[in-house]
Amino acid sequence: MKHLLTIIVLLLALTCCTTESGRNQMRSGLDSINQRNRNDQPFTVTDVEPYVRFFDAHGTPNDRLLAHYLLGRAYYEAGEAPIALECYQKAAECADTADVDCDFGQLGRVYGQMSDVFYNQGLFREAIYHDKLSVGYAWKGKDTLLALRNLEQIGFAYKRLGNNDSAMAVIEDVAKKYYQYGLLSDAVISLSTNIRPLLNIGDYPKAKEYIDLYESHSGLFDSCGNIEAGREIYYKTKGLFFLHTNQLDSAEHYFRKELRDGRDYNNQNAAATGLSAIYQRLHRPDSVAKYSLYAYTMSDSLYSQRMTKEIENIQAMYNYTRHQNIANQEQKKANQRTIVIWICFGIIIIVCLLTFIISRELTRKRKVAEQKYQQSQSVIEQAQSDIVKLRKNAETNRELISEKEQIIREQETILISLLQHGTQSKTLADKRLKSTVIFGKFEQLSVIGQKPTNVEWERMEDQLFKYYPGFKDFMSRHTHLLNDKEYKTCLLIRLGFKPKMVSNMLEVDPSYITNIRTEMTQKLFYLSGSSKTFDKMLNEIY
Repeated sequence: MKHLLTIIVLLLALTCCTTESGRNQMRSGLDSINQRNRNDQPFTVTDVEPYVRFFDAHGTPNDRLLAHYLLGRAYYEAGEAPIALECYQKAAECADTADVDCDFGQLGRVYGQMSDVFYNQGLFREAIYHDKLSVGYAWKGKDTLLALRNLEQIGFAYKRLGNNDSAMAVIEDVAKKYYQYGLLSDAVISLSTNIRPLLNIGDYPKAKEYIDLYESHSGLFDSCGNIEAGREIYYKTKGLFFLHTNQLDSAEHYFRKELRDGRDYNNQNAAATGLSAIYQRLHRPDSVAKYSLYAYTMSDSLYSQRMTKEIENIQAMYNYTRHQNIANQEQKKANQRTIVIWICFGIIIIVCLLTFIISRELTRKRKVAEQKYQQSQSVIEQAQSDIVKLRKNAETNRELISEKEQIIREQETILISLLQHGTQSKTLADKRLKSTVIFGKFEQLSVIGQKPTNVEWERMEDQLFKYYPGFKDFMSRHTHLLNDKEYKTCLLIRLGFKPKMVSNMLEVDPSYITNIRTEMTQKLFYLSGSSKTFDKMLNEIY
């Protein structure tokens, strides 16, 4: 009854109160909803719609800007992202940017909200475009914090696109501006997102500087050095720093801390992966196997969780329930909107069916992989036990010991192969890698027959290892067996370049590339095979 009376009053105001007093009363109501929005208090589409109708007829450009913005916020909170985007676009069109009294700060918030919608749907280039508009209008409206927040979002979007150089540059710039405006904690929190990229490029002193700043000035750590709940993924970053700088005891401490305190799948997977890497360096295969299998299990659970989230996003993008209610009032559009609803419903059903099928197939593959994993592990354990016995008379049993060691190496290769499968979508990784700027650069160089620079090699290696962590592990274990040309041949073949292109970029004869690939089949995979066999084996690692 209360809501009904509110609607009646607003409708009366809409039809009767066109005086300045009535307009001020309506503006006061709109400001009240805006305050609820800023305080994260709930409001609905029904609450906002009367104000939109009133100010469309009797308001200033700033009134209409705010009303349509709040209507977009209401639709977005109701899970109707497409309609929210339409409202935000309408709000932006209402603004009179040629007027000195234009509310540029509010216009900046409109574009910021549009950016958030695109970002959450994985449309990062669209997000960057709208964030740049938001930043520009925020500065013009003297809303410093809004400008800095959306400038920071641009850095995050670049990172999601794999453009780490641009991401790091933006973050450095926004951190300087935070410092200039006295926002120290915001500055160091922003800089902390550059720690992982700095580790990837080997700039350990700068990474350490940012770690110290983050821990001392962010306000997120207690007196014992524990980060606030929900941010435990930082322990992975700290562990990786010590791992990269060969401080294995400290690295193990932080990975175990993450394993203990970060109870979600992401933290569990990250911690187990880190511990596995440490024990690989310490040559403790039992521990490697233990944590690798746990990481594999957590990765599978994390994949399922992300799949569920993606389905929810798709459902949100195609939720036209409110459109259907409007269609009942507008008979001319009823048929068209009904068709849209059925199409969207069909998409959701298809996605759900695909999810079920994929989930069932993943479960089956996981069980098969676990059986193979246990078999390989048993073979390794038996071989290790045999070696212990044979070493009691090492001179006599040298050949048998060598055979057992060969069996262990082969089975470890099988284990690594099993762990690599299922950790991520190979098709998605291929697509994202080939969309990077550095991959496009290498394609150009392969065509014109030009040798990449050392910096280009490093950037390409970083991207390749980022999308194929299993391949990174494989190469790190075999680097000592390969010379420079062999190593780079492996990288280029794994990137999908044809042997002719590889020979162009390495400035060698094509026959040379064919010969070393044949040799590396034995050297890396312990098999006798052709260069094509080598390519096939290498491309199965991701």
